[in-house]
Amino acid sequence: MGPKCPNEAMAESKPNLYGMEREELRSVLEPLEVPRFHADQIYRWMYHRRVLDPGGWTDLPKNLRERLAERYRIEPGTISGTAGDDDGTIKYRIDLPEGGQIEAVSMIQDDRTTLCLSSQVGCALGCTFCLTAKMGLKRNLTAGEILGQVHLLVEDRDLGDAPCNIVYMGMGEPLHNYDGVTASTRLLTDPSGPGWSRKRLTLSTAGMVPAIIRLAGEPIRPRLAVSLNATTDEVRNRLMPVNRKYPLAVLLDACRQFSLQSRDPVTFEYVLLAGVNDSDGDIRRLARIVRDHHAKLNLIPFNAVPDWLEFESPDDHRVRKIRDTLLDMGIPVSVRWSRGRDARAACGQLAML
Repeated sequence: MGPKCPNEAMAESKPNLYGMEREELRSVLEPLEVPRFHADQIYRWMYHRRVLDPGGWTDLPKNLRERLAERYRIEPGTISGTAGDDDGTIKYRIDLPEGGQIEAVSMIQDDRTTLCLSSQVGCALGCTFCLTAKMGLKRNLTAGEILGQVHLLVEDRDLGDAPCNIVYMGMGEPLHNYDGVTASTRLLTDPSGPGWSRKRLTLSTAGMVPAIIRLAGEPIRPRLAVSLNATTDEVRNRLMPVNRKYPLAVLLDACRQFSLQSRDPVTFEYVLLAGVNDSDGDIRRLARIVRDHHAKLNLIPFNAVPDWLEFESPDDHRVRKIRDTLLDMGIPVSVRWSRGRDARAACGQLAML
């Protein structure tokens, strides 16, 4: 066995406080006889003030700060590379504190900033139109590794406390890492932490039905987007192997249950693949699906990855015709035009390959 990389060796030598929720942090610091109010101050320094060096925690006793620095890490990860696009999109390569790498994306459009987070190193679901699927699944991210992406991107882009939208739409299936993702949403929305509104968080799933139903019962949950991408089981089975376990009827029933229990609408995402799911019949069936749910629809023209993925997008004229047809049918629909394509940062293009 070869030598360990530096971040793996560090992970073994010192526990990482970053990513711990309040009660876990209090419990971990108990052996140092740290009072609960000091643990709460540390929590606020890490997540609300975004100061990760104990030396800067000026309202804590100096000897406590020194002991914390000796015994623990406060590591969100590190940015090891970037790729920019002329449209203002930046893709980040991030070295994770527990080993491995992922990609995350920041997008700025007009006065709106969106941070696209990864939830896994790779993905196990094998969707045939997604480059991340080529990696397979390496591991789940911890809550701290998910939250750390927000910290790193906010600091790099000097966003301060400006409101941002956060989408769990990067590498991985978020509901396949249910505990890590839901812990990260609790941290993100804590008023003593980053203080994000949950309405600014959106999670995209390929259709993990039991987890969708479970998510509806969470007291703090992101908005739900469901990656639909087909209107028949035959086509969806080919595009998304998860459909063989949870076919369309089962998935759509779970979406209906989610909306009823949570009182939140669902967004259906539909990646347009030329000659595969963009026929007039597909569009009529898609309209019926959306109309039957408390939902809206995002059309996503496929982002090509030459030599890696076999599909193509319909041309822009066809995309607009599909949108206009759906609007004429009374369907709330918008087109998510590609951003970051030249940096390979667009939807479905993230992968450590």
